[in-house]
Amino acid sequence: MDHLQAFKPRPISAFPVARQNGWLLKRYAILAEGRESDDGVMTAALSEACARLPAPGALADQTGNHGVGVQIVHFAQVAVVSPVFYWQWGSVLARLPQMRAQWQTPSVFEDGVPNVLGCVWEMEIVAFEVAAWQRTMLSGVGRPAERLDAYLGTFVA
Repeated sequence: MDHLQAFKPRPISAFPVARQNGWLLKRYAILAEGRESDDGVMTAALSEACARLPAPGALADQTGNHGVGVQIVHFAQVAVVSPVFYWQWGSVLARLPQMRAQWQTPSVFEDGVPNVLGCVWEMEIVAFEVAAWQRTMLSGVGRPAERLDAYLGTFVA
């Protein structure tokens, strides 16, 4: 069964925080075997994510999003997929529907599979980001702006 192969970690690269359209997005690329990161695809994925995200909120907003999120661009075997997650209500991680580009047109993102949250490689990053948010933003130590700086400076190694 090809789909039940032994798990192998995939290389993860962190990119600078994107500051676009009022959003602060931590960004990562994951590379499946034989795939390479592509700046044009990364730019297209960011542009598409920013077009789909709701209006950015403020860190002090208790009833909406905080304008802070995470984008993963997974150069996977079957396609380029890009899950996007964002923080709201202090401790809730929301998501956009999965974005997906076929390898024939890797910079053209359309809707992916509607019920997919993400694969095991993407969920590794999500687990890290949840723990980082908890350690920094929900620590109760320091001013919120200082905590945000600490969160935005923490990436999967």
